[in-house]
Amino acid sequence: NYPIHYVGNPTMDEVTAFKAEHSETFEDFINRHNLPNKPIIAILAGSRKQEIKDNLKKMLDTASKFPSHQLVLAGAPGILPEYYKEFIGNHNVGIIFNQTYYLLQQADIALVTSGTATLETALFNVPQVVCYYMAAGKVISFLRKLVLKVKYISLVNLIAGEEVVKELVADSMTIENLYNEVNRLINDSDYRQNMLNGYEKMSNILGSPGAPLHAAHEIVKLIKKRKTTS
Repeated sequence: NYPIHYVGNPTMDEVTAFKAEHSETFEDFINRHNLPNKPIIAILAGSRKQEIKDNLKKMLDTASKFPSHQLVLAGAPGILPEYYKEFIGNHNVGIIFNQTYYLLQQADIALVTSGTATLETALFNVPQVVCYYMAAGKVISFLRKLVLKVKYISLVNLIAGEEVVKELVADSMTIENLYNEVNRLINDSDYRQNMLNGYEKMSNILGSPGAPLHAAHEIVKLIKKRKTTS
């Protein structure tokens, strides 16, 4: 029965601060990384090797079906380029390490494994598909319905309390399903706008940036209250 005081979200603080400090244009970004002048599908395949192994090839196989866009992979810290090459194959993919926020700032859409990256992508207003394939997908999907007490796995949907972004998890993470979702994000302007509207709702729920300062104010307020009642 402890009282809870919500003070904000540090990811909101980080993204807001980045946007305030960086205003790179699309042209400058692609020139800096020697990329072609085409809209970007950002690939955020996770930070762990197993996530990358399970998801990256399907993400690339699907995204490469859209020649109007180029594919740019956000390299995770601690993952060597050689590991990514095992799954890239013949796909034409740019890889950028340690600059995920720079990439999201310029991306047209994103394919994202579940985690903090889904929230970061939403705060950059990039329409996304949440991808999380797992072996024995049908079994996992069945157990998920029995065990999990929440409807969603992505932070975006959990915060909004509704399906803002499509979650392709376990056995639903197929190339066909992923293709259909990417196609809608690229070609269905109403669908795309609905997702951006959902992002705005989620952002309003998160509140304004400044979580550390808000926390400090709450602490001081509680200390003062305790002194006056003791």
